[in-house]
Amino acid sequence: MTDAVPSGADLLTYLNRLELRFDSSASWVASDAHDDPATLEWHCRAVLPLWEPDDEETEAVNARLLAPGVSLAQSSHSEGQELTVLSMSGLTVDLWRVGSIYVSLDARDADYAHFMPLFEEAGELGLHPDLEEGLMSGDQVVIIDRVRIAPAWRGLGGVGRLLIGRLLRWTAGNAALVATHPYPIDIPVGEREDMAREAREKAVVQRTWRSLGFEPFREDVWVMQPHLSAHGNAVERLETAFTQHL
Repeated sequence: MTDAVPSGADLLTYLNRLELRFDSSASWVASDAHDDPATLEWHCRAVLPLWEPDDEETEAVNARLLAPGVSLAQSSHSEGQELTVLSMSGLTVDLWRVGSIYVSLDARDADYAHFMPLFEEAGELGLHPDLEEGLMSGDQVVIIDRVRIAPAWRGLGGVGRLLIGRLLRWTAGNAALVATHPYPIDIPVGEREDMAREAREKAVVQRTWRSLGFEPFREDVWVMQPHLSAHGNAVERLETAFTQHL
């Protein structure tokens, strides 16, 4: 980072200005497996709107926030500029209505194949018998495909985890289960043959998800069951830790 980039302490002062944005889509009728109406594709973002630069001080602040590493993306619209600091995308499956979960996952990109073990040896509503207890809290499976946070917001005591927890309040309201596949996606494809590095960075990502109440299930799939208290307690602790900034 250059001197122009805000420090971690500076960035935390903007935490209460972040806004959560949601986009989702589901097909009305099925034309193929990918279009199963019982699956909802969604994308969430945490964005920082920039103030209108009406004086030199605000212009200087905005210039620092526009520095590389502070955001994943920058966008402009009629109301001004905004920075995306975290993005999370995935799929929600309605277990009552989905036709064939295997076909639906297979019709998407290879990332979703990782989640097949959730439905192998299917029991009630197609969910793995070891996970059926979660059906007491809902009838949907929320699959988190990818999460990214801008580099400057990392290492600030859990900002990314807090944002994930807040986003899940909206995306996992009727979920029996939330699942993810912890992997350091920022490692360039050409460098993934470095097994030692991959293992180190993978362990870091797994610790992040464990601290949010996720536990390993099988074949690198980690799950969080909303009917248990682990996730909610973890988010409450993070909110307490960041109270002065919220």
